[in-house]
Parts: sequence; structure tokens; C-alpha cells
Amino acid sequence: MFLDFRKFFSASVLLILVLISGFSLAQRAEIESLLSRVRDFEDKENFSPDKPYIDALNRLGELYYNLDPDSTFLLGMKSLQASEKAGYQDGIVDAYRNIGAFHNIRGQYAQAMNYFEEGLNLAGENQYWLGMANIYNSMGLNHYDRGNYQEAVTLYLKALEIKEKHLSEYEQSKTLSNLGLVFSDMGDFDQALNFHNRALDIRKRANNKLGMASSLANIGLIYKKKGKLDEALASYTTTLEIGETIENGQLIAVSHFNLGDILLQQEDLEGALYHFEAALELDSNVDDIAAISSDLLGIGEALVRQENLSEAKRSVQRSLDLALESDIKTNLEKGHDLLHQIYEKQGNNRAALYHFKQHTSYRDSLRNLESERQIREMAAKYEFDKKEAALRQEQREKELENEKLMERRLRIGFSIILVILLIAFFIALKSVRYQTKARNLLTRQKDKLESLNKKILHQKKETEQVARQLIEVNKTKDKLFSIVGHDLKSPINSLKGLMQYAVDEKLSQEEFLLVSAQLRNEVEHVHFTLINLLHWAKNQMKGIVTEAEKVSVNKILQENINLYKPVSEIKQIQVLDQLDPETNCLADKEQCNLIVRNLLNNALKFTNRGGEIIVKSQKSGDTHWEISIQDNGIGMDRQTLSKLFQPVFKGKQRYGTSGEKGTGLGLQLSRDFILKNGGDIKVSSEPGKGSTFTFTLPAAG
Repeated sequence: MFLDFRKFFSASVLLILVLISGFSLAQRAEIESLLSRVRDFEDKENFSPDKPYIDALNRLGELYYNLDPDSTFLLGMKSLQASEKAGYQDGIVDAYRNIGAFHNIRGQYAQAMNYFEEGLNLAGENQYWLGMANIYNSMGLNHYDRGNYQEAVTLYLKALEIKEKHLSEYEQSKTLSNLGLVFSDMGDFDQALNFHNRALDIRKRANNKLGMASSLANIGLIYKKKGKLDEALASYTTTLEIGETIENGQLIAVSHFNLGDILLQQEDLEGALYHFEAALELDSNVDDIAAISSDLLGIGEALVRQENLSEAKRSVQRSLDLALESDIKTNLEKGHDLLHQIYEKQGNNRAALYHFKQHTSYRDSLRNLESERQIREMAAKYEFDKKEAALRQEQREKELENEKLMERRLRIGFSIILVILLIAFFIALKSVRYQTKARNLLTRQKDKLESLNKKILHQKKETEQVARQLIEVNKTKDKLFSIVGHDLKSPINSLKGLMQYAVDEKLSQEEFLLVSAQLRNEVEHVHFTLINLLHWAKNQMKGIVTEAEKVSVNKILQENINLYKPVSEIKQIQVLDQLDPETNCLADKEQCNLIVRNLLNNALKFTNRGGEIIVKSQKSGDTHWEISIQDNGIGMDRQTLSKLFQPVFKGKQRYGTSGEKGTGLGLQLSRDFILKNGGDIKVSSEPGKGSTFTFTLPAAG
């Protein structure tokens, strides 16, 4: 019967979200991501299990192992059936491992081993190295939990051998850590430290904070057992910092407990109480009975040493109740010993004697278990040392054999190379004369070709440059004729028509004055356009010379306001002179006049009837005057602004508010003259709100 995984998820999703709250941020994120992926797979139309789906199930099973073993079992069974249906052998191996792990954590070791062996055989057939290594690890844990240290070490070493040959360093670190735990329990602290430090180095290189914390906690425990309390304190301080960084509640709790135990041994009772109480709060949140019992014992012992006997007794008694409920013999032995001390201090000899007897009974029971464990440890250590020596001997023999083989290969290689070199030497001697002659001939021919090629390239560049110049000159000529033919033809024709009208018609004085005003405007427009054209053409031929002198911008502005007074009056535009009276610049007078005239003409052209133009100036530092011509006309959009100072004749022609035409020459000339006179120009504008042209010129001293 194929499990309905949708029902499993929908029924347990709230429980899962509660459970994973104890995990680190990274673990929570991975579980939530995998849950979402599995749901997405199964929600697809015509869903059929495939490799990514099965891998997601197996990874979820691993993550739930220490969180919710029942979920590990359900996920393992689901994966097994899906893998068999899809014919995915590696998925079957991982499913067997997760199902076996479920039985392992339930203490059903024989059933767990059956699943592990099935998975191991299948992984071996398919050379699935990660699956084999993981199952050897799980089998080692199976024996380790049962106290079979010799078998555990053998299996862990097999896993390590596979990982060193086929897998990553990070995978190796897991098995190194497991070996460290075994040797720590066997009392071989130096060997245990070696394994844990190797695992720590790998995890540091991978920047795996949770793995680093795990290794540091294991190292701290060994230092604590060896009585090196300062080193142990440093290790657990680091694990606490890492736990808080990655928000792993279990790691934080373990770190607080061990810090409390170390400080208790150092007689820092206040510090010990702080850490024990912090551990108790965290362990109570997840209802970890064994950890709560140990935390309460730590608090009780610290309070006994502070002579706070009533509080100590309450704490120890709570711990004993929990230890009795879960049959935690080490906590029962220590708890009765503490109660014996408390009652003895209180003078209650009868109660003290009772708890002393209970303490002795549990102590003797633990010693018997310890004796049996030590015997097994000795056997396991002997077996490990023997296997390690055999592995080292085998490695040395392989290295010697490889060295001899390499030596033979080197001798043969050198002989072959020597023969080849001798043959090559004689061939070279015979051919060197011919090669020398051929090389000399080729060199001479090459030099001639290179010389000829340089001449051709030089001529080509000159021809291309002349062609480009001719093209540009031709374009300029065409544009000039276009402007003369289009922008001058129309006003000249108008001028001609007005003059003919004035000659042919008998006009009154008022009519003649009106016609003459119009004639004056047309003549002024033609004159202004011709001036711009002449200056531009002269500039193109590099004939303009800038002669700087002291120029009164105030005077130039007034002349141009008067010049354009007929235009401003017709359009009813008010031109306001707000220049500083001392706006004197060091510039070419004629060019300065052209700059002001063009910018003022431009403002009048694009300002609506009844508008306003303001001309202002202010000092820019001690070296320049900043002059702005601001109008409230039609303004410009960003696209128009970006093309405003492009080379002449490019871009679309704009018309003024009364249909005035323009060539774009005025703004280009203004910019060129401003730059030639040591200034700069900038424009700000907004459609419908007007434009402001601001330019700078050097101040006259």
C-alpha cells in the first residue's frame, strides 16, 4: 500500500512547525524548503516519483532524526516505496538507513542492523560511496550505543576510509568526530583530542558554524575530564557564542550547563548558578527531562556550597524525581549524595543515613557497569591500535613499492630521452646549414614585405583621413546650403514681399509704420541668422581668435534688451535685468555679446505671450561670474535636454511659441564661445514651467 503523503503532511504540519522551532535558522530553512518541494512535486498533475523527489524525502528523514523519529520512519517507508517504484537504487539505500536509524533510536538494535545490512549490500553492488559510508557510520553508532566500542571503532574506520578515497573533507569530519567520542568514552583522551581537532580543522575551512561548535563542545568535554578547566572554559565560551549566532537552543543549553559545571569546580558559585539557571530555562522550553534533571543537580550543588540548604534541597529533590522517572542512574547517585550532605549539615542524621545508603547503592551499581565498560574499552583500544599499526605498515609497504616502481620508470625514461636527444642532435647538425640559409632568405623577404606593407598602410591611412575630411566638408557644405536655402529663403521672401507691397500700395503713415516694423523684424532675423552662420563657419575653419578684455555684461545686456524690444513688446514679454551692477568679465567682447544675444533670443522664442524673462548674476568664488537667463516658457523634456548641445544640424528642429524657426546654431556657438573664454554652461528645464540657462565667465580684476 503506497502511503498518502499529502495526508501525512496536512495532518502534521502544525506539529512540525512547533518542533522545528528548536532548530537553527539554517536547519529550519532547509526543512521548510524541503517540505515545500515535496508538496510541489506531489501537487503536479500525473505525479510520478523521481530522483529529486526521493532525495528530498530522504534528506527530510535525516533532519527529523533527532527531532521527531516517527517522521523519520514514515519518510523512510515513503521513500522506500517510491524508490522501488522508480527503480532508484541509491534512494533505497538511503531509505534503509533512515528506517534503521528509527529503530536505533528506539533501542531496537537488531531490527536496525537488519536494515543497515540490506542497505550496505545494495550500496556495495552499485558503488554508492556516500550511502556505504553513511551506513557504516550508523552501524558504528548502533554498537557505540550498546557499549561495543571495538565494533564501533572498526565500522567508523571503514566509513572514514571510504570518505577519504571518494568523498569530501566535510563528510570525513563527521566520522572523525564519532571516533573522537568513542575514544573519549574509552578514556584515551589524547587520541580523542586528535580526532576532534582534525574534525574541527575541516569544519573551520568549510565555515560550518554548527559543526565547529559540535567539535569545540567535544574538545571542551575532554579538557574538563582531564582537569584542564581554563581550556574547557574557552571551548564552551566559543560554543555559546556560536549557538547564539545561529540561534540553536540545544547548543546554547549544553554550553551553559558545561560552563556552569566548570565554574562550579573553580568555586565561582555565582557564575555557576547563572549558567545552570540559563540551561534550565532552555531545557524546560523543550521538556528535555534528562537535561532538566542535570541542570537542577548543578543548581543544587552550587546552593549547598553557598549554605542555602532549603533551596538546595528543593532543587535536588526535583532532580531526583525526574531521574527516578527516567531511570537516570548517574543523577540518582549524585542526587542522593547531595541530599545526604544537606541533611547532615542540618543535623538530621536519620535522613542523612538513608540518602547515604541510597547513594552507595547506586554508586556500586555504576561501578559494576563501569568495570564491564573498561574491559570492553581495553579490548577495543587494543584492536584499534593493532589495526592502525597494520594500516600504517601496509601504507609504508605501498609507498616503498611505489618508490621502486617510480625509480625503474625514471631510469627507463632517462634512457629513452638520451637516445632521442642523440638522434635529434645528429639530425640537427645535418640540417642546421640548410635551416640557416633558409632563415636568412626568409628574413630578407620578410623585411622587404614588412617595409612594403608599412608604406601601403601609411598611404591607406592618409587616403582614409582625406576621405573622411572630404565627407565632413561635403556634409557641412550641404547643411550650409540647406540652412541658407530654407531658413534664409523664407524670411528674405517675406522681406521682398513686404517691400514690394510698400512700393506698389499707397500706404498711409500709420500703415507704413506697421509695415516698416515688420520689415525691421524680418531684416533683424536675417541679420542674426547670417551672423551666427558666419561665426559658425569661421569656427569650423578654426579661424576664430579670442581676445580677452574687461567687458561689462550689464551694458551688453541692455543693448540686447533694446535690440529685441520690438519682439518682446509684440509678445508682451517682460525682460527683467537683475544683474549685479559690477558684473564685469574678462572675455572677448564680441563673443560675449553673441552669447547673451543668442540666449536672450532663445528665451524670447520659447516664452509664451505675456511671459517673463529674468537675467541674474552672482559671484562664483573669487574667480568667475555666474550669469543665468531664466524664462517661464514651454520648457523641455529630458530627451530634448540630452540632445541640446549636439553637433550642429543634428536633432529635430524646434519652433518657438509664435512659430519662430531656428537652426540650433545659436546654442552651439554660445557653448563654444563660453568654453573658449574659460567658462562653462548648464541647463535646467521642465516641460510647461520654463528653462534656465546658466553660464560662467572669468571675473575681471
